[in-house]
Amino acid sequence: MSVAVRTCPACGRDNRPTDGFCPDCGQSLEGVPVEVVLVRGVGAYHPIRTIPMGSRRGAEGAGGGLLALGLLLAAGSFFASVSAVAGRAALVGGLLLAVAGLWRMRHDRAAFDRVGLVTAIGGATVLGAVVFQGLDPATLPWADPTPTPTPTEVPDWLVPPGTSTGDGAETSAVVSGNVAMFRGGPAHTGEHPGPGPVGSPTLRWRYDAAGEVASTVAVVDGTLYVGTRTGFLVALDAATGTERWRFDLGNYIVRSSPAVVDGVVYIGGGYALVAVDAASGRERWRFPMRQAGASSPVVVDGVVYLAAQEGLVYAVEAASGRKAWEFQAEGIVYSSPAVVGGSVYVGSDDGNLYALDAATGRQRWRFGTQGAVFGSPAVAGGLVYVSSRVGLLFAVDAVSGRERWRYAAGGESSPAVVGGVVYVGGDDTGLLALDAATGAERWLFATGAPVTGSPTIAGNAAFVGGGATLFAVDAAGHGLWRYALEGAVSSTPTVVGGIVFVGGDDGYLYAIGGDGVPASPPAGG
Repeated sequence: MSVAVRTCPACGRDNRPTDGFCPDCGQSLEGVPVEVVLVRGVGAYHPIRTIPMGSRRGAEGAGGGLLALGLLLAAGSFFASVSAVAGRAALVGGLLLAVAGLWRMRHDRAAFDRVGLVTAIGGATVLGAVVFQGLDPATLPWADPTPTPTPTEVPDWLVPPGTSTGDGAETSAVVSGNVAMFRGGPAHTGEHPGPGPVGSPTLRWRYDAAGEVASTVAVVDGTLYVGTRTGFLVALDAATGTERWRFDLGNYIVRSSPAVVDGVVYIGGGYALVAVDAASGRERWRFPMRQAGASSPVVVDGVVYLAAQEGLVYAVEAASGRKAWEFQAEGIVYSSPAVVGGSVYVGSDDGNLYALDAATGRQRWRFGTQGAVFGSPAVAGGLVYVSSRVGLLFAVDAVSGRERWRYAAGGESSPAVVGGVVYVGGDDTGLLALDAATGAERWLFATGAPVTGSPTIAGNAAFVGGGATLFAVDAAGHGLWRYALEGAVSSTPTVVGGIVFVGGDDGYLYAIGGDGVPASPPAGG
């Protein structure tokens, strides 16, 4: 059947030949020729054509394809292992394609019928939510790609003589002692050389890291090394907080803690393990790996051991960056490997503690902890101590993998083992001390907030964060002092040269010393 129509040049609607304007969009039909078309039915002068549409309407119908392609491209930018620049380009390109698709479909009812108006609006809404909620503002294409963390000036009345206000002024103060790796060394016992601050805690300096500090500080020969949320490895003067150099690890949050051995800094960032010259900040080599998460490298006998978040454990030659072996766990790995006696011990969120041969990567045994393992295992006296997120702390024979004892404590915190005592922070707002041989409880110190970082032991004191407070606790479980930060303490304290270095979720790295005057235990400690 055929019918005479006047097709609107703006929206493509078929109208009566006597209409002076299009009722859909208001476009004038004056001068538009009348044409005769074949139809399947004549209804309200908006027939359904049985012949192919014109080239103009076919082009408008392509809007659905542009929308789908844009959404796929933008979504892919979040999950593909590409560089930060390529990811931002894919995101922006996908967003523009999606907008172009919606624009081309604005007057094409047939296209909206095929794609679905609700689907189109929903897809655009979800895309916008992902863009503005899922991204760190620092990674947006229009943001400054290299924000500059700088030392923050501290009021003079807070700074004791012989230190720095953080404005770059040099002083005669020198920080002695080294903490070269996460948890103090390959065994991850959590013991640091100290000493801790003497007297009441006093702020020496603080460094603006432009975002929460999850990385734990390494200190070697008076220089402090730490990773930042903005994707940098920075080297600071430990006495003054003055920046010496920075190395760009890419636009990724750095949660890994550096290891410094023989003048080289090793750290995981983005999709690589990087070796950087400790003096100059220049890259030595780069080893491509799966995504580096919170796991920190450990260096033993010329080999760097590190776990990727996707569950791979790597052994890499420290001198060349060549891979020696890799091992695939059954789950995600946030844990940092401990290396003792030719074995590598690492936990996984699959609930297992793995023991691997350090030379070959072959599994020796694995032990089920009944819950995800986020913290690092500690090895001392032939036992491996590991905490599970279900709130259990285990002591496991390092050779056989058999359980010696367990205690209902722990969570994300890594245990520390010093002098026959195991210290572990719990999600139940406390620091617990247990007998390392038997698991018998010695004391519990209440922090008033969950302990998400790990305790550090220096001399006769334990240092740990609970909520937004840093605590110092003596060997008997009594509080020595407490220091309030402006944000929660998620990192692990580093204690050396009379100073505690610790990062906060408020975006600052703190150097806390003492005033030399003995402090009374705080009330309730």
